[in-house]
Amino acid sequence: MDKRKLRAFAAALVIAAVSANVGCDDKKKPQPVPTESETGGDYREENSEAPDVTEKPVFREFAESDFKDITLSVNIVDKEPPVEVSSVDISGFDFGEKVPVCNKEEFAEDYYNNKEQYNGHPLFRWQNFVNKPIKGAPYKCCIWNGKCYIYVLYDNLNIYDWELYSYDMAGGKPEEIYSWSAETPDEYCESMSYFCDGAMFYTYHKNDENDSLKQVKRFDLETGKETVIYEDRGIDVGIWLNEDYSGNILLQEHHNVSHEDTVIYIYDSEKGEFVKENGTEAPEGKIVASDRFNGVYSYLVKPEGKRKYELVNDYYRIGTALTTGRIVYADEKIALLYNNVKLHIYNLEKMEHCIMDISDMGNDMAMSDGMLFIGNRGKDFRMPVYCMIPELGITFPIVEDGTYSDISQAPDGVTFNETSQDVQEINGYEITDDNGAIFYAGGYSHAYNRIDKVYTVKMK
Repeated sequence: MDKRKLRAFAAALVIAAVSANVGCDDKKKPQPVPTESETGGDYREENSEAPDVTEKPVFREFAESDFKDITLSVNIVDKEPPVEVSSVDISGFDFGEKVPVCNKEEFAEDYYNNKEQYNGHPLFRWQNFVNKPIKGAPYKCCIWNGKCYIYVLYDNLNIYDWELYSYDMAGGKPEEIYSWSAETPDEYCESMSYFCDGAMFYTYHKNDENDSLKQVKRFDLETGKETVIYEDRGIDVGIWLNEDYSGNILLQEHHNVSHEDTVIYIYDSEKGEFVKENGTEAPEGKIVASDRFNGVYSYLVKPEGKRKYELVNDYYRIGTALTTGRIVYADEKIALLYNNVKLHIYNLEKMEHCIMDISDMGNDMAMSDGMLFIGNRGKDFRMPVYCMIPELGITFPIVEDGTYSDISQAPDGVTFNETSQDVQEINGYEITDDNGAIFYAGGYSHAYNRIDKVYTVKMK
């Protein structure tokens, strides 16, 4: 639905509501990847693309009082929403079991005896974990070229073995296309992986006495080709792989010993490598939240000596009414902030500050085509996912009566998951007194959410 149709549609709803009285200096260059690894190229100190010759927007500053305050009400309408919703049901798939490295016979005793102690005694009875398998659960999914790619995690005390499956949505069964398991307790993968432009990105770590290997790897979903796109072995460097609001892959390189400035890289899919971000100098003050929207960083900042936050990006600095909260979305014309109770909408064209209580609607949010998608108040709540025209408060339930999470922007709309909770229990720990007598025994219980359905939402 184009914006003219959306406005006309919204206007018709407003008339109906009234009639019914319803009211985003030089640093150390990352170490090159060894030649025996297949790589996507060196890292670059700066993004070497041709300079942008478009005119830079005029930076503007606004005080809180420059905006007209308007209180809005959520208006849930009983009409067909202006979106198309589809889903893939993976709840019936069995992804089997794996024995994690810490449960293998040669490692279990040392691992669990050193894992956690009480009054100098091991908390876990390691014999109960030997060769104990862990059930796989869908942890993250991606729809790409007619297939659903399912990242399955085998989680045991933060030891993450994983597998990647491909499921043809036209029919058939999931097919395993990649599997990773630690060979020793000194190596591990982070639990989070990220999908972008037909690939999955993940981090790999291996530690020994004098070395701390950190790698970021890219796995091509269609060819099965794996590439090391970042590597560092220094004990000073720590890394954090994540994604921005638009789904671009980001890598933060921070320094634990030298305390050098954090370096941010973004993955360039055309070059097949990370490039250093330019123009990401943070504003003065305490940064309480930040994100990258449409290639531009926005920061929520608490200035020194002030109580209220300011929103700062390349376009503007806005004095806000917030003393806590986060950025939902920000661009040149509109900004949405959330303080855990109310949604604050700053319209830079109309110079309006709209305030809406959305405390009963959830805290997962994503913007797409001018619509706000919102839901998920917690893993124990069954509640709808809504789409909303934020400047008007007009709201449509699009799915109901499930437990939904991970509402996020997709290349052509929005995606989210329906989940269920599962619990894995192992009778495996005991506490003894100084004489070795057991005075408390129990079991290891791990609750986790598994994905049952993957939803995609597109504008009509």
